[in-house]
Amino acid sequence: MKPFEAKSVLITGAGGGLGRQLAIDFAREGGQVVLNYASSESAAEATVAEIEDAGGAALAVKADISNARDVHRMVDMAVERFGGIDVLVNNAGLSRDAPFLEITEADWDQVVAVNLKGPFLVSQAVGRLMVAAGGGRIVNISATTAVVARAGNANYCASKAGLNMLTQSMALELGPSVTVNCVALGFVDSPLVRELFTAEDIAAAETSVPVKRMTSYAETSDFVRMLASDTAGFVTGQTIPFDGGRVMR
Repeated sequence: MKPFEAKSVLITGAGGGLGRQLAIDFAREGGQVVLNYASSESAAEATVAEIEDAGGAALAVKADISNARDVHRMVDMAVERFGGIDVLVNNAGLSRDAPFLEITEADWDQVVAVNLKGPFLVSQAVGRLMVAAGGGRIVNISATTAVVARAGNANYCASKAGLNMLTQSMALELGPSVTVNCVALGFVDSPLVRELFTAEDIAAAETSVPVKRMTSYAETSDFVRMLASDTAGFVTGQTIPFDGGRVMR
């Protein structure tokens, strides 16, 4: 029996990056995957095709997770296709970096809408289903910048700090049958990181942590799936740094 055999898994922000990796890995382990995306339809549909070609089941749904109507439509589509939602990964995230005194109201609102309001809306809609069904797993994707601030990143840092506390609140109220945990990512080796940071920045980040490297999408996916599995049934309300030891220092 595969770990997620016959389980429905909803992943937000699955058009690419970590979300795509999660979708492929959950499907490989038996999950019936709903890939949420905001704009990259071709990429999401390509991932669905890859999953189906490998014998899995997947559905791509375009939805703005900061819009309640879109969220409920997406959840309804997932239920219609797969009968329910057993695992939710709130992976979608947005960064609009600028010095604090230059952050616009629009950039503040957009980042908070995607990074905090979105997980609230999706988790509330899915949480109702999970409680009624008698079980479920929710994993939120946060960042170490929620506890170790980075200059020019105030809106993102604040949104992720809010997500950490939302995780605790959800765990208190959705238990005992639903667990809610949060993964606080450090540096993940990705095209976005290599676009945002110089080679010198990356080298400094790698040498500043005990493991002396960044993580990968595949390694991160392994950890997220562990939290979503039966193995982690006694873990809830936790924000776990997945950062090579960065926040320890």
